[in-house]
Parts: sequence; C-alpha cells; structure tokens
Amino acid sequence: MIDIGTYSMDAPLVVAALHLPPFPASGHPEARSVAEIVEFALRNTSYAVQAGVPALYLQDLGDHPWGKQIQPHTLASMSVVGAEIRKEHPELMLGVCLMGHGSHEPIAIAQAVSAQFVRLKVYVGAMVKAEGILEGCAHEAITYRSASRADGIAIFADIFDRTGIPLAGSPMVETARMAVTFGRADGLILTGGSFSESLSMLEKVREADFGVPLLLGGGANQLNIKQALEFADGVIVSSSFKHQSGWTRESLFSDWDPVKISRFMEAVDQVNR
Repeated sequence: MIDIGTYSMDAPLVVAALHLPPFPASGHPEARSVAEIVEFALRNTSYAVQAGVPALYLQDLGDHPWGKQIQPHTLASMSVVGAEIRKEHPELMLGVCLMGHGSHEPIAIAQAVSAQFVRLKVYVGAMVKAEGILEGCAHEAITYRSASRADGIAIFADIFDRTGIPLAGSPMVETARMAVTFGRADGLILTGGSFSESLSMLEKVREADFGVPLLLGGGANQLNIKQALEFADGVIVSSSFKHQSGWTRESLFSDWDPVKISRFMEAVDQVNR
C-alpha cells in the first residue's frame, strides 16, 4: 500500500510527466496559444487515462530558457490547463511541477485546480543548475502549504535532480534524510545520470527506510520496469510514452503514443502478478 497525502493505492504508482509546449508569453519561437496547449494537454492526458495511468503532472518544460523565478504567465496559464484537465478527468491523481524555482506557486496552482501533489526539484541543500545556484525551499513550502490550508497536497521532493550538481558534498542518503525529517517531504524522487545509477541510489535510500514512498524520476521503460520496481514504489515517465524519444527539439513537443503507453502499463501489470 502506497500512502501519499490523502491518496492510497495497492499497485506501483506510475506518474506521467506531461511536458507542455511553450506558452505565448515565454518568448519562445515555437510558442502556442493557451487554447492550443489545453488541446494538447487534454489529448495526451486522455491517452494516459485510457491506458490505465493513475497519476499525471503538468510541467512547463517548453518555456526554456528558464529563470530562477516563476513568471506570472506561468502561474496563470498552468492554472488554466490544470483546471481543464481536472474537469475532464476528476478521478486522475494530478500534480504540478514548475521549471522555475519556487514552492508557493506550484502549491497555489495545485490548490486552485484540485491537484493532489507537487514536485519540487531543489528541496534541501543547494544545487548549481543552468540558471545558476538554487537553494532548498523546504521551509517555504511547508509554511506556505500550512498557511494556505493546502495540507492535503503532497510534496514529492527530488534528491540530487540530474539537471544540476549539488553545491555541497552531503552524502545522498543524508540529503534524503534531511528532506524527510527536516523538510517533511511526503515522497522522494531519485534520478541518477543513468538507469543503473538510479537503481543504486534507490537501493541505498530504501535500506535507510525513511518511511515515505520512493519514485524513480526518469529512465523507466517497458523493458526495465521490473528492475525499477524492485527498489522503487513508483516511476515517473514521459520519454518512454512519446512517438519521438530523446531530448531533441522535436521530441520535447511530441505527442504520446497510446500504443507505447498501453505496453508500458501492461509491463507494470506483469510485475504485480
């Protein structure tokens, strides 16, 4: 049984990460209208739900390059998209992940659209990323969540997110301990530079037994899902669902493939038998 916030389930938690195209105010040359992005989000969310994916989060990946702060248009546009998905799929476990650094904004969006969780990528410590040095936001997240009466929204905290380098040399397991004990994270996300490194990270944190669900943050596919679920309570997936995999300009905005999603979920079901 996985218990995260107010959500419980017996099977492994598969979380689809829906990377949205750039919003109009991003200045990106391939920006789309909010209406087009809503259409993109609803179409792909339907593919996931129909295949049996229980959870999904929205991410403004298309608005690159990202700054340290979350922009006003992101808050507004993500809320519009999230509200439309919630209306169409009231049963879906919905989440929010923003590329800009901050905790108030994703929690505010999640509360506005009745989402159940947020993913926060620099939760404790500090990291050097493309946009500079980012400091942990655990204190801000917990105090804002309480003040806004959003305690039902779970916090998934990344440990050593692979898009950055930790500024200090704190051991990985100790960083995980800080996120749970100091930061009161409801779940931890671990992602190494490779699938094998991710498994090693998960195994070490699993042995420490912090009492919260552990999610693999990336790299899961139909062929390795059994290995992943030996140590993880769930996985976050996007590239393995897409028509075009990898991290290219085209693949970032590629639709998901319903056949690939179904095959992935069939592989997850095989693990449960």
